Amino acid sequence: MGFLESFNRGLSGNDGYEFAGRQVACAHCGGTAFDERSAQLNTMGLTFLDLDWANRSATVLVCQNCGHLEWFM
Repeated sequence: MGFLESFNRGLSGNDGYEFAGRQVACAHCGGTAFDERSAQLNTMGLTFLDLDWANRSATVLVCQNCGHLEWFM
């Protein structure tokens, strides 16, 4: 099972997430409602060559309660 298949949205309404069979909870406040974002993980080598588009991305969940960021590769 790949990363995208194990990362399910909709566990508790439209704001809850589940990863590897467990509900994602904020490490700071314990909240379970998140907004989803994507972040590019730039490297010096590809930036130097002006190939930033080739870098990998991470999924970032922003806690709707406190704003804490949870990062997933």
